[in-house]
Amino acid sequence: MAGSVTAVQADSTPLPAATNSTAYQAALAQYKIDMLKYRIEVIKIAIANRIAMDKYNTDWQIAVAKYYADWKVAIEQYQTLRAIYEAKAAPAVAARKAAIMKADADFLAAVGIAGVTSDQLEQAVKTHNQAMDAAMDAFKAAVATLGDEPVKPIKPVELTKPPVPVKGVAPVKPVAPGKQAKAEKPEKTPKPEKTPKPEPSKKS
Repeated sequence: MAGSVTAVQADSTPLPAATNSTAYQAALAQYKIDMLKYRIEVIKIAIANRIAMDKYNTDWQIAVAKYYADWKVAIEQYQTLRAIYEAKAAPAVAARKAAIMKADADFLAAVGIAGVTSDQLEQAVKTHNQAMDAAMDAFKAAVATLGDEPVKPIKPVELTKPPVPVKGVAPVKPVAPGKQAKAEKPEKTPKPEKTPKPEPSKKS
């Protein structure tokens, strides 16, 4: 009987070492598979983030270039029309200047006479004012025949840069068997490229 009891006890003894080793090996194999998937996913997300940032910067540069190109066209068109208008107005400007200079010279001559009377001075002032008014009226009449004066275009509102694309969420890193998961450090958001702003030519 003693031998029989001993045999039964020996058959029912568990083998924890062998069982745990098998479970660990299976978990380790799965971990390696999960880790490979994790690394592949990390690379895919990094690639997608780079593509998104490249497109973002390219789109912004195109928008800025168009903004200044449109403004340059508008201001150059204005400058061309302005030059044409001023060329047409040049004779009227010259005539007004000549009339004003003559009125000034006549006035100085009238008041510079020795022994000039108060009545003569009064008349000199009156004559000068009349000559100035006549010069301005003639100038306005000449300019009115030229049509409307070109209006300088208003510079459009500065562009507002859109927000940086949202980065893809990194996958959860698998935990090796027997280890505790560590908190992943957040990745830094890449800064968008700065775009120089060309200024249009400044001409009156």
